[in-house]
Amino acid sequence: MSSPYGNGGQQQGRPVGPPPGVLPPPQSAPWPQQQGQAQHGQAPYQGQQPQWQQQYGSGPGHFNGFQPPPRRGGSFRLVLLGFSLLVLVGVAATIMAIVLWTGGSSETASGPEEPKVTGPSIVPTATTSPEKGTAEDFLLNAEVYQSGALPEQNCPAANLGTGGLAAQKVYYQRLFKCLNDSWRPIFHKLGQDKPDPGLVVFDKPVQTACGNFEPLSGRVLAFYCYGNQIMYVDVKQMDRAFGPKEDLAYLMTIAHEYGHHVQGVTGLFYARAVYLQDHPDKKLESSRRNELQASCFGGVFSKAVAKSYPLTKRLDEFKEQSSNSFGETPDTPEDERTHGLATSQGFWIQNGFNIGENKACDTFAVSADLVK
Repeated sequence: MSSPYGNGGQQQGRPVGPPPGVLPPPQSAPWPQQQGQAQHGQAPYQGQQPQWQQQYGSGPGHFNGFQPPPRRGGSFRLVLLGFSLLVLVGVAATIMAIVLWTGGSSETASGPEEPKVTGPSIVPTATTSPEKGTAEDFLLNAEVYQSGALPEQNCPAANLGTGGLAAQKVYYQRLFKCLNDSWRPIFHKLGQDKPDPGLVVFDKPVQTACGNFEPLSGRVLAFYCYGNQIMYVDVKQMDRAFGPKEDLAYLMTIAHEYGHHVQGVTGLFYARAVYLQDHPDKKLESSRRNELQASCFGGVFSKAVAKSYPLTKRLDEFKEQSSNSFGETPDTPEDERTHGLATSQGFWIQNGFNIGENKACDTFAVSADLVK
């Protein structure tokens, strides 16, 4: 299946070339066969995979990408991207509206000890009981939801300077180390000691396991490729969409994409793929749940760096930007809402931040009105 971005899918017989700006060197080994993971309230599976993992096997080369639609006020039509288990390269794009925050930093009543964004604070609880060992059971009761908070990180933000390649690389390098240091203990707790993902920061054409891409091609800002567990960031696109002063947009973008890595490591991505085989009518809603969950994981990470980044005196800005800079608008046709409205994105980013633990992010357990 060809990609509508860049130059299309990877050409047959053509090796993937070395990408520019790698931070750190990518881990290009094939994704290992998923081992059995514990369901909520159960001990890990002993020597036998859940039914859905036996059905699916190892992971494909899908990617999840962040991309900005036209600015508010213009036409807002998105191409609904196919999602198929029968191809090696699939696309599941995350839509991000360029609605930039225009106010100044503001003081909040919360002090530096416990920064908190006022807003949603719920812990989703599954209200249905699907058959044990099925993909739906895993989506609702995955062990990651019981893995607690991410360890607090000393992660002061690097200055984005003029927003060019060199400055963005420094910013991402510092942030990416914090992401790895935050999530690695969670993965270890879950028995998933896989290599850290790779990060590629590019301002020139790049070949990947998920296709070929050029800077400013289409609307892709950043994407995570499951085929080689590498995250890619388009420097020019990020600068054009946000500029160097909108650093919280950079934080949320990268933390969201890392959320897709979390879904891959924990098996959530693959469980959803199997679930859709039997429930194709849930494709749109499931896509929104998937994307909003990645944003919620990003919110949990933001809490882990809130004191050092710091976010303490920028919580109003964090709240405003999370609710207006990401997601689809009400103008998006209902049958194309694959990624969640801006208000939904803000809800789940803030919920992850406010709860501060991964139990906040079971988006597959909530009612449909919370994933519009």
